[in-house]
Amino acid sequence: MNPTAAATQAIERYLADNPDNEPLNALGMTADGRIVRLAEQEESQRPTLRKGFERQLRALMPREIGRKSRQRMIKKTLGTDVQTLGGHIEELWRDRQIRNRLLELETKYASELVKLDKLTSTHITPTGYANTEGKNQPGEPLAEYIFINEFTQRHWTFIDNAKTGAVNRKDFYMSNVIARQYKLSFDTSEWLLELPEIIERDSITNKKTIETLKQHQDDYSSDDFRTAFLETTDNGKSTDRVARDLGLIIGSITVTYEGQPVDRIADPIDIEQAHKKFCVQVHVRPDPAVYDVP
Repeated sequence: MNPTAAATQAIERYLADNPDNEPLNALGMTADGRIVRLAEQEESQRPTLRKGFERQLRALMPREIGRKSRQRMIKKTLGTDVQTLGGHIEELWRDRQIRNRLLELETKYASELVKLDKLTSTHITPTGYANTEGKNQPGEPLAEYIFINEFTQRHWTFIDNAKTGAVNRKDFYMSNVIARQYKLSFDTSEWLLELPEIIERDSITNKKTIETLKQHQDDYSSDDFRTAFLETTDNGKSTDRVARDLGLIIGSITVTYEGQPVDRIADPIDIEQAHKKFCVQVHVRPDPAVYDVP
């Protein structure tokens, strides 16, 4: 039996017999593959039991992540008194499902990703922002691409996403960039892949989107505003595409103006002065048709 299957079976046996599901840092594993409570073992044996448990958990980590990163991820995971064994297994399961989804997107958008890689490059800045930038070749009509976003475990912020000049807008889509940036951001931070609860369109500059926000300023909780934002604005349509590609269902939408959540705005809105004053938070959840639980 391979190490991954052995570890999985040991964990399943332990969880079946121990519904209280103790924190990970309270557990160890014996040489014959049994998970035990460290407090119930001889103190001299605890370091060995701990190393055995760490080695088996590391076997379950995503193989796409480098060995050193897997080791660091496990040490961080085992260092908390909050993470439980069952919770960790659910996170590993979700990570695998997300990685499978991303592989499906790579097949679906194979031609777009070839163009994305030809026209741009992506890196994570020291401050944690994902940057995708590029220009076309000298001598051709100028085309520029800039995508700057931030990905954390519960909240994604889309900051600046634009194609300008002589671009073919169907060469690749913003959702292709987001999928690439998301995975690179999480792998760089040595996190298991997780899905966001909020996707935020930050400091909106798109004139059509600001006009739509102005038109619906009497009620941002209305179905009319939701439909108008998601179906008629560039910001909304690209957010909706990102959600659909990644298997997310859009729930409610929250509008903020000058940093404050608003249900409505009573005062007149000047289109030019509203530049970068609006943010729209789209609340999302996993689609159960795409992501299930172990």
